[in-house]
Amino acid sequence: MYRLIIADDEKVILKGLRDYIDWKEMGFQVVETFEDGKEALEYIKSNLVDVVLSDIEMAEVSGLELARYISEQKTGHKVVIVSSYKEFEYARKAVEYGVEYYLLKPIHIGEVKDVFHKIAKELEEEKKNDWKTELLPQLQEEFWAELLAGVFLNRDNIEKRKQVLQIGINVEHPFAVADVQIEQKEEKFFDYFEGENYHNLIRNIFCETTGDISAFPIFLSDEVIKVILTSVEMECTEIFEQKVQEKLDEKCSTAEKLLKLKLKCQVEKVAPDIMGISDYRYKVKVHTGEGREDHVCEQELESEDYERLIQKYKLLMGIINDGKFEELDNLLEHIFMGFHEMPVAQVQKLCIDLFSMISTKLLRIGIDMWMVWNKKVHYRELMEIQNVHDLEEKVRELLHEITNTVKEKQNIRSRQFVEESIRYMKEHYAEDISLESIANKFFLNQTYFSRLFKQCTGSTFTDYLIELRMEKAKGLLKTGKYKVYEISAKVGYHSEKYFFRIFKQYTGCSPTEYYRGNRINE
Repeated sequence: MYRLIIADDEKVILKGLRDYIDWKEMGFQVVETFEDGKEALEYIKSNLVDVVLSDIEMAEVSGLELARYISEQKTGHKVVIVSSYKEFEYARKAVEYGVEYYLLKPIHIGEVKDVFHKIAKELEEEKKNDWKTELLPQLQEEFWAELLAGVFLNRDNIEKRKQVLQIGINVEHPFAVADVQIEQKEEKFFDYFEGENYHNLIRNIFCETTGDISAFPIFLSDEVIKVILTSVEMECTEIFEQKVQEKLDEKCSTAEKLLKLKLKCQVEKVAPDIMGISDYRYKVKVHTGEGREDHVCEQELESEDYERLIQKYKLLMGIINDGKFEELDNLLEHIFMGFHEMPVAQVQKLCIDLFSMISTKLLRIGIDMWMVWNKKVHYRELMEIQNVHDLEEKVRELLHEITNTVKEKQNIRSRQFVEESIRYMKEHYAEDISLESIANKFFLNQTYFSRLFKQCTGSTFTDYLIELRMEKAKGLLKTGKYKVYEISAKVGYHSEKYFFRIFKQYTGCSPTEYYRGNRINE
């Protein structure tokens, strides 16, 4: 259901709009009604609202002023203006504020339905686009990781994926893979640059938005960083390789000068087109003893079988993220059913591919799996197991450990976000703060943040903010030093009328009655 508020200073019209239209049938819920735009303005600052239906002319704040606020603050609310015929020319000014829909008085239910059916479709489309925008960077990074893993069968397969993911490359141009290592950094470097901040830093160093080379960093772990580079223009591989090395040297020099971060960048492969990179296999090193490193066996599945296996691995990551142990065990059993006829060395390689993929995903939520597990010790353990059944048991054990780690990390991060937001609210409750503004402050989707807040506090964000403000207001009233309108402003309400209404709902009495009652008790 999309959330709708209605504002009109004519009580008859307000009641009619609320009660005589089947909003549920169109996918809307009337969450609140107001007799003035000022109260409506206060409400949208602290509550989730999708659509505002407002009369154009009201006593304190008009529907036009509401539309202007929504436009200037870029809140994303849809606005529907109600006006009489004589006000219609005046209403046209609302076009400047992004208002697309008008309803003329007298209002006809059929027109209301037409308008809100259109708005529902727009909101649904926007929701889809928001989802794409939120996931697009992650999906693009997965594309490059899968390219290195050899998932794609042919050039057409790659072409389709890169178009869907809006990756601006030409698959016929030359490509290169470079390895990036941190050789030296200041001690205080990772005080700030850790987790997602660290990833963003590396992206900012290597990603190119201009020039003749495009670069795309990939994090296989915090310690293993690859950069795929491609030429914007068609050119021979020799010239391209020279440009790539110059570009990498330039990036390393800049990082050292500006960040005191010493990087080593080495070109590992250059190819005339993208298919040359899809054939690339990076080798995972396994410590097998003091001073020795052996390479993982490089036997491969057929491309089609490997792609199907990768899809199952992705399903595993979703199950791990949701903490569903039974589903994890079932899918793992299904995966290993296809491994029992394979050589053990090949199954070992496929298991390590699985953990490499999972580690890449976990880095996005701030978990470096290999650091948690004393770096790469489990690779060695997998290589020492000499039968498929024991490998399955070991992989199950490790995946259960990962699931518990993810759950613990999610709980810790959730509490940290909520605790930080509460601290911020206590310091800034007198300002224009809202669910959306707090969520944006922590770079979170507001729906997700709202659910998180409720889980951690047992209270909705709005209820918590109201309680915080009302308790502050009660304290100010007890002093007897301030008038009601002054207290209203001091606790974050610009509308005295709205503050009065909320205070009475919260305490069961008006601010004046509360003050008098407190004086009598004293």
